[in-house]
Amino acid sequence: MYFFLHIPRTAGTTLNAILARNFLPEEIISVYHADDYEKHSAHSADELAHIRLIQGHLLLQSYEPPLMYGQSVEVFTFLRHPVDRLVSEYAFLRSWKANHLYSYLNENNISFRQYIESHDKMLVYRGKNFMTRSISGMDTGGRDYPIPALSRAKKNLEQCFGFTGIQERFLESLVLLADFMGLTNILHERINALREKTKPELNRDDLAIAEERNKGDMELYSFACELFASRVDAKGAAFQEKVNSFAFLNAKYQKISDLIEKSTAGEEEGRIVRPKDSLWK
Repeated sequence: MYFFLHIPRTAGTTLNAILARNFLPEEIISVYHADDYEKHSAHSADELAHIRLIQGHLLLQSYEPPLMYGQSVEVFTFLRHPVDRLVSEYAFLRSWKANHLYSYLNENNISFRQYIESHDKMLVYRGKNFMTRSISGMDTGGRDYPIPALSRAKKNLEQCFGFTGIQERFLESLVLLADFMGLTNILHERINALREKTKPELNRDDLAIAEERNKGDMELYSFACELFASRVDAKGAAFQEKVNSFAFLNAKYQKISDLIEKSTAGEEEGRIVRPKDSLWK
């Protein structure tokens, strides 16, 4: 059983769409709300036996060894530059009406700097080393540089997580993930990407504060990038050729998807028709 620890704004929605093409619906458990977790926690081991993938914004039940619902899992996740992730998260939450922070952020006119620095119970974990907390499973308490949690997170990436992708190296990450999970179709379109008009106007001081408040995440991200690079290098030149071939194929797929979407606009409102999976096969 696999577990996708979905850290917000790391291309996870796109990845979930890819995963949905590789597993049957009844083989996936999605846990994105507290009631989702409670519902599935009542399942017996026999009821969970057919599940192949758990995905969601939640911590593991146990990190050593990795467990969810009492079942052993192979963990994977994606990381992103901490400041870029936070800017994207802040803009997304202020523009997405369905999320629980939309009203709070907009009615209180919460600035990006406030989002980063606030110790209000709604935001204390949001702008301060969220990735370190997620990967370590430890309460960072909103500290700028949570050394014990950072050490644990690094250890988990090396020893407990089966795969860690880097959002900025998404295509390479996908090819590696396909090998790790045995995925047969990783063609994709970008989903939930931040629109340019929703991005906040920030100055250098805002970004510097974001980096300062996320020292732990900055160090963890650097560590993860080095780990990722070493794993790519170990694959040799043949791997890069494989990535280049996939990039070419996926660009063709994206172009066809765009053409189909344009041709069907107005015919089926709100629906996007995508090319058949056989393009990959």
